[in-house]
Amino acid sequence: MPMMKCGHAANATNGHGQPSCAICAGLTPNADIVVDAPDLTGRMAKCACGRIEPSELKQRACFEYCGPGSQEAANSCKCGYHFCAHQAEYMARNVPSNRKTVVEQGKCSGFVARGPLEFDRYYCGHAGWD
Repeated sequence: MPMMKCGHAANATNGHGQPSCAICAGLTPNADIVVDAPDLTGRMAKCACGRIEPSELKQRACFEYCGPGSQEAANSCKCGYHFCAHQAEYMARNVPSNRKTVVEQGKCSGFVARGPLEFDRYYCGHAGWD
């Protein structure tokens, strides 16, 4: 199972039968770009329910790599918001309910990448599969 540039392991195919990420499809072109898989040696993945398992591309549903060099490490701020929430142009164009950035709202002093997370993410099936 290939790794996609969005950070997820491929979990679908696109209209051309090529690997893709159904989670990020339509949100980012990175959903259709295959990249080299990261070294998962010693890494663990955590489900939202708290279950922890070894990080594996082929064995973990909705697997998302969150370690060094990941999209998560580079595009999430230490304040907890994503990079785009700090960008006035993005907020003005895409967030009609609140067009101010998190900096303008006083929630953050400026984007600082959070860096790699301790755990990768996956879904264990705790809430079912339908």
